[in-house]
Amino acid sequence: MKNLLIADAGSTKIDWAYLSPDGGVRRFQTEGLNALLASGDDMARVLGAVRELLPRAQVDQVYYYGAGCASQAICGKIRQALCGTLSTEDVFVASDLLGAARALLGHEPGIACILGTGSNSCLYDGTEIIMNIPPMGFILGDEGSGASLGKRLLGDIAKTIAPEHIRELFIRRFALTVPDILDRVYRLAAPNRFLAAMVPFISDNIHDPYMTALVRREFSDFLSRNVLLYPGAKEMPVHFTGSIARVFRDILREAAASAALSVGTILAAPMPGLITYHTQSKK
Repeated sequence: MKNLLIADAGSTKIDWAYLSPDGGVRRFQTEGLNALLASGDDMARVLGAVRELLPRAQVDQVYYYGAGCASQAICGKIRQALCGTLSTEDVFVASDLLGAARALLGHEPGIACILGTGSNSCLYDGTEIIMNIPPMGFILGDEGSGASLGKRLLGDIAKTIAPEHIRELFIRRFALTVPDILDRVYRLAAPNRFLAAMVPFISDNIHDPYMTALVRREFSDFLSRNVLLYPGAKEMPVHFTGSIARVFRDILREAAASAALSVGTILAAPMPGLITYHTQSKK
């Protein structure tokens, strides 16, 4: 076995695992990176941190599964940066969705979903993604994601749709005015991360009927606008990874049952499954 570096790259954070031939596994994290939105400086900063965390390690092979890796051109940009930083040409770059599918399903076919800062889903044949309903990002889609949950909450707060006690709790915790929210979403960097930062507040108040209904509605939208569009969706378990799926797993199962869907595995993060996939792979 070669010295292998695996990355599960989300918009908020990147999980890395360095696997050595003697079976050793070193796990670490860096800040996140969305390949679609990241600048050259963003990539240099993140990959520089990786090199510092692996100062003497030889990297023979890299598998990078990343948010925003939506085209060959984008994957090529990430691959070039990794090759230059880690001094290896054996670099595989693909979407975080393929990483999720491999982590959740291994070599078995099925439906794999991500519910994290963003959301995504696919129909997987055991090797590759054969169908993907485009998530469309947090402005046009990403139903059920942390960013979409935050967007719905902030809209309800600003429009006074949320109950008064929820609005009071929100103001006490964040001290954000409507102009502050507009500035963070429309003018400053990483608005999706800002929106997803509302999730701990939602989680802390999840037993409130308003908050439970908000999360259930987001999950119902995700399932109806994404998962149910795959052929045979009701005939196979649907698998999930991501912090949102894990934290709100009970509500997710309820929403799935209401849509006549069966939930299979729910993983907080793909990395354990990816380590298994790449150390026990048929390939």
